[in-house]
Parts: sequence; C-alpha cells; structure tokens
Amino acid sequence: MNTSPAEPSKLRVNLYDAVAGRVGYEGLLLDRAGQPLPPDQVLYNRAGAPIRYAETDPYFAHRHLPTDQRLPESDMLKAIHAYASDFYASGVLGDCRADFKSLDETALIALGILLEEAAAQSLEQTGDLAFVEGLELQEGL
Repeated sequence: MNTSPAEPSKLRVNLYDAVAGRVGYEGLLLDRAGQPLPPDQVLYNRAGAPIRYAETDPYFAHRHLPTDQRLPESDMLKAIHAYASDFYASGVLGDCRADFKSLDETALIALGILLEEAAAQSLEQTGDLAFVEGLELQEGL
C-alpha cells in the first residue's frame, strides 16, 4: 500500500496558452501576478525542441516573405487572441465549449489582415492627420 502523499497534478500548457500570455517559468499562470513568457521561449524550451540557429530559425520565417504576402503584426495578433480568449473564458455568452476553436490561427490571421487594411484605409497615405481635428473657420473673417 502506498502511503506517500499524492503529487499535485500539473496543468499542461500549450502554445495557445503561451500566445495568450498565460504561461510562466513555473507553468500555467493561474493569476495575473506572474510574468508571462514569450511564445517562442515556451516552444523552444520544451523537451525535444529543435536547436535554434539564427540563420534558419523557422519561428521568424515570415520575415522573408515577399511584400505582397506579409503577415499581420504579431503584437496585434497577440492582443486579439488574448482579448478573445479572455472573452470566451469569462462566460459572458454562457457555455462556450463549442466556440473554443472559432478563432483558430487562420481566422486570427484573417482578422489581423482585415484590421490592418481598415487602419491603412482610415489613416490614408501618411497618417499624419489621423488625430488632428479640423479647424472651423468663423464666418466674416
């Protein structure tokens, strides 16, 4: 008969948790007090992860795409993913178990492209007057 205390079960982390900023050095962050790790650090610190070389790092392969095939900014995608993850986890919509894959990587990239295009269209060519209000001229001057 085994009388040793049971080991607490560790929650397994995945890349989606890392992108949402829920993974720290100790594992899954259950509160916001811990410092999250970047997703690439979580990915490459796992057992059996490939050795990273700066010349052939697949994590940054998107930097070598032609200009007409650029991916959206990763910081924006992280923000969208974190917002959507927190929204679905909050339970505002009730039982969201069927929705947990509704914003997969393809949908996230598509949403990022749409947001970047909308921003580019509203800022126009230079974007220098985006936050400036127009001057109203008084009549008679």
